[in-house]
Amino acid sequence: MRKTGGDKADIAGRDDILDLVRTFYTRAFADELIGPIFTEVVHMDLVRHMPIMADFWQTVLFKAGLYSRNALAIHFDIHAREPLGLDHFNRWLQLWTNTVDELFSGEKAEMAKVQAHLIAGSLHRRVTGRPASQYSSISVRPADAAEQGPLD
Repeated sequence: MRKTGGDKADIAGRDDILDLVRTFYTRAFADELIGPIFTEVVHMDLVRHMPIMADFWQTVLFKAGLYSRNALAIHFDIHAREPLGLDHFNRWLQLWTNTVDELFSGEKAEMAKVQAHLIAGSLHRRVTGRPASQYSSISVRPADAAEQGPLD
């Protein structure tokens, strides 16, 4: 669980993941660029979507084995309805990274950002057929920004 005050704890389990995805998706839904994809293209029910995304991130961060959907197929379907460009993936990554940094600090928080970076690059490349590494320069770890290259 998150500490109160100035100290931020690491992501420790399901409750933290739910807090993270709720905060992130609230921001994503309100975002001028990617919000309409969730609200007008997909017509996503945020309340119903939260446990699914918590399962996903709990599986990614803690190897929980809770997520069994095909995320790639879902994004191919979205892309067929509304083309997803690099700007969409970059905004998603920016919002995710900022939300993680605001709420948490530690090994799992870093892992959440690194995995999001890899996921965004992979989805962009596979959905659009264009390698994200040639187009994005988002750094997920500001301390390593000088050493880190673009999405790969």
